[in-house]
This record gives sequence, C-alpha cells and structure tokens, in this order.
Amino acid sequence: MKWEDKNLYQNTFCVSMDDLITVWLETFHPFGTILVIWDAKNHFELLNKCGILVNSIEAYNNKVITVELPTVIDAYEVMDSIQNEGYHPFMQVYRDGKLLSDNVGPVA
Repeated sequence: MKWEDKNLYQNTFCVSMDDLITVWLETFHPFGTILVIWDAKNHFELLNKCGILVNSIEAYNNKVITVELPTVIDAYEVMDSIQNEGYHPFMQVYRDGKLLSDNVGPVA
C-alpha cells in the first residue's frame, strides 16, 4: 500500500515550553515562590557557585530547573546573583503558580 493510498487517523498537538512549565507548576508547585531557570544544563557550575545545588548526573538531560524559594524577593536576589556573574540564562519568577516576571522584559 502506498502512503498516499492510506488514510491515517491522527491527532497532532503542538505543546509550547510555556504550556509545559505552566502545567508542571500547577501540578507540583501550586503554592509558593518558584524560580524557573531554562537550559540550566549549560550553567551547572554557575548555579552551584550561586548556591543552587544541581547534580549534573541527575539533571544531565534537563531543559528546566525549578528552585523553591521563601519569598519573591529571594527569587530576584538569586536572579541578580546569577546575572552578576556575567551569565544570563532565561529565568522566570512564579508565585502561587502564576508568572510574575522574567529577566527579559515586561510580562504582558
């Protein structure tokens, strides 16, 4: 049978990384302050230097690291300490499952 002759029933869904992190946070971190660090595997040494203990063996294939912090101010202080080292991974601050801001620009 040729590919053109075969009718396939399929559902195709595109899922953005924003959607994935939103579902993750709603499921596992519905309350509290969360700092989300994207592509953290590229910044393990920097994160460890800034006090975020990441085991590179456990997180070897990650896309995101979530860090629970006591307050929103603490999240911004951690973001500042990372950026003061001269590196700028994409980071977002969430409170109670809602995005407050990121380190790129205003959140609409």
